[in-house]
Amino acid sequence: MKKIIIVTFLLIGAGLVQAADAVRDVWLSDEKGCKFYSRFKKQLDSIEWAGACKDGYLDGAGVVKVFENGIHKSTYSGQFEQGKLMGKGVVEHFNSHTHDVRLEAVFFNNLPHGPGIQSDADGRRFEGNFDKGCPQAGVTSWPNGVRYEGEYKNCHLPAEVASLASVTLDSKISYYPASLLRYGSQGVVVVAMDVTENNQLKNLYVTQSNHPLFEQATIRSLRQATVKAALVKGQPVQTPFVHPASFIVNNAGEALPSRNPYPAKASPQEPELLQYDTPPADKLVAPLVYPLELLKQHVRGTATVSVVIDPAGAPQQLQIVESSEPAFGQALKAMLASSTFFPARKNKQFSWSAFNIKRIFTQHGTHDIAINEHGLRILDELRGSQPDIAPVTSLDHAPKPFYTPPPVYPAELADKGVKGTVLVEFYIDKEGTVQFPHALKSDNEELTWLALTAVARWQFYPPLVKGAAVDTVVTVPVAFNLNN
Repeated sequence: MKKIIIVTFLLIGAGLVQAADAVRDVWLSDEKGCKFYSRFKKQLDSIEWAGACKDGYLDGAGVVKVFENGIHKSTYSGQFEQGKLMGKGVVEHFNSHTHDVRLEAVFFNNLPHGPGIQSDADGRRFEGNFDKGCPQAGVTSWPNGVRYEGEYKNCHLPAEVASLASVTLDSKISYYPASLLRYGSQGVVVVAMDVTENNQLKNLYVTQSNHPLFEQATIRSLRQATVKAALVKGQPVQTPFVHPASFIVNNAGEALPSRNPYPAKASPQEPELLQYDTPPADKLVAPLVYPLELLKQHVRGTATVSVVIDPAGAPQQLQIVESSEPAFGQALKAMLASSTFFPARKNKQFSWSAFNIKRIFTQHGTHDIAINEHGLRILDELRGSQPDIAPVTSLDHAPKPFYTPPPVYPAELADKGVKGTVLVEFYIDKEGTVQFPHALKSDNEELTWLALTAVARWQFYPPLVKGAAVDTVVTVPVAFNLNN
C-alpha cells in the first residue's frame, strides 16, 4: 500500500494579550507546595517562589518565576494574595530576544484590570485600560509610526480597523524530507517569527524540532510562502506569528508514536542526583555535521559522547567517550551542545539525567545524518575532478540570507575566556540550503564544530546566475567573543 504523507502547517497570529475567555482555573505549586494561579498551564510548567506562603498559597510581596519545560518563560512581580497578583505589578514574558513582552499594570486575580502599559521587544506598545486581562481602550502604536486610539472588541482591534497577516504556503510542493521516508518519522517543528509591514518574514526562531531535516523543510516552506502584512486602518504593521508544522507518514495517514531514545529509568549505578522517574526527550535537535574530508573519502565510523542534562533541559559536562575518528567525536559533541531537551522528571519535578549517546557516521542508512538529495548531488560533484560549483563572484548578486541562527556559546567556554573566529566555507545548493560546512581556519577545535553545527542550519534565497538557480560556495567568518 502506498504511504500517505501528511504535512500540516498552522499559522497563529499573536495579539497583544491572550483572550480572557481562554482563562482556566489552574494552579502551579513550588517545591514546598505553595500555590500560584496560572491561566495557561502546560504539562511541564513549574514555578520558583522565595516569599511567604499562607494557607498553602503565595502571600505578600515577591517574585514568581514560571518555567516551561525547564526554561524561564515568565516573571510576576508585585503583591500576592491567595496565590494571585493583586494591585500594581509587572509581568514579563520571555519568548526570544525579539518576542519578549513587558506588562506594567494594575492587576486583579493575576489579570491586568485597570490602567497599564504593555511593551513588546519589537517596539509595539499599548497604553490604556485593561478589563479582565484584555485591552479595553487606549493607544496602540507600532515602530513604523502607525497609531490607533480607541476601543478594543473581545480583546482585539475591531475588525473594521485591523486585519490579520497571512502566510500562504505553496500546496503543490511536498515538504516531507525524502531521505526520512524510509523511517516513517513523525516530525514537529515550531517557529516564532515576525510578519513585517513590507510583506516579509524576519526574526525566525525555531523553538522545537525533533530532526534537522524537518526544520530545514519548514524553513524552506516559509521562505517560499506568500506573505501579506497585517493592516491597521489600511496601513501595514509588523506582527508576531507562531508557526507549528507537523510531518506525518503512515499507511493509515495517522501519526506514529514519538520515539524516545533515552532509557525509561536511570541506571541504578547512577548517583541519586541523576535518578529520574520520566526520561528527558529531544526538544531541538541540532544537525550532526559529517566531516567533509572523511565523507568524500567514504570513511565511516562511530562516536559516543557522555552528557549530563540539567533540570532546564540544557546539556552539560559533555565528554567524548569513544570515536573512531577524532572529528566524529567533536562533531557529535557540538551537535549535543547545540541541542536542547525536555528535562527528566523526578517526583513531578524537573531533575538531572545523564547518558552516553552514540551515533553512526555513514552516508546511507542512518536516521541521524541529515544529507538531503541536493547534498548527495553536490557530494558527487565534489568527488569529481571538476565540480560544477559556481564561484560566488559569478552570481547575479551576493547570497541573500533568510535564516541564520547563531552558534551556541557554552558558558563553560565563555567562563574560561575561550574566544576566537572560525573561517567557515560551505556550499549553498540550488534550493538555498547550506551543505557541508567545513573550517578553513580556526584557533579552537570546540569553537570550530559549534560554528559548523550552526551554519549547517542556515538557509539562503537560491543563488542565481543569469536568473537560473545554481550551486555556489561561500566563505564567512564566525566570531565568538565574550560580548556576543
